[in-house]
Amino acid sequence: MVAAFQIFTMCLATGTVPAVNGGAAKTWSEPVRFHLGSDSNACAILAPGKSPLVKGGSVKKPLYLWLHGGMRSQKREKGWTAYEGLLPFVNPGSAYLASPSAYAGSDWLSPEGLSHIEALLDHLEKNTKADLSNWILVGVSDGCLGALRYVRDGKRKPGKVVLISVLPQLVTTSEELKIVPAYREDSRITWEIFQGEKDRLFSSEQTFPILQEWANRNHHVHLHLEKNGEHDFSWWVKHSGRELHQVFSLPP
Repeated sequence: MVAAFQIFTMCLATGTVPAVNGGAAKTWSEPVRFHLGSDSNACAILAPGKSPLVKGGSVKKPLYLWLHGGMRSQKREKGWTAYEGLLPFVNPGSAYLASPSAYAGSDWLSPEGLSHIEALLDHLEKNTKADLSNWILVGVSDGCLGALRYVRDGKRKPGKVVLISVLPQLVTTSEELKIVPAYREDSRITWEIFQGEKDRLFSSEQTFPILQEWANRNHHVHLHLEKNGEHDFSWWVKHSGRELHQVFSLPP
């Protein structure tokens, strides 16, 4: 978590991210890290308040679920720290932050990877006061592919999806973006998509046309296309921190 707070400090110093709201101090719980299921789904939850998992009470809190990149890595516990990317942009204690894991053999596009996402959402619904009626799904790089796949095939529709550095053709087609109900305007899912012209992995010749075509059909798709934008999330934090803060603001 230290690295994420260092990024936050840097952003505040450069004016790229506004300070959190004033008023009474709010805090996060200690992060909870655990495995779900029998195939090393390493998950993490950061909860509002002092207690990590509180089921009692009537007030639900928003949920951000982060899907990390490098989904075919040999490292099996990326989910234990992936949510930290959200720390500069979500007011302390205002929401649940959570992240599952993907890795070689259980990437986001496999049945196992999809089940990792679903298992964590099931756990949150059963054991916390996270509001799963209007939650926010975030994907970075390969995590964008998992987000697109989950929105199409998963059990729970998010209210907002944030994609950072995405090549949709790796998981879907222009035709599917037209006809699949979850991708259509009448699904009322808000899409916030950040894509750079200098992305080292996904060229703008590949990404921009399909994204612009989708946005022209679905007015809930909001594109943030940057001429100097690069692939890594760190570039967007440094150069588009204020815009990210606005996108991550509640409600979805």
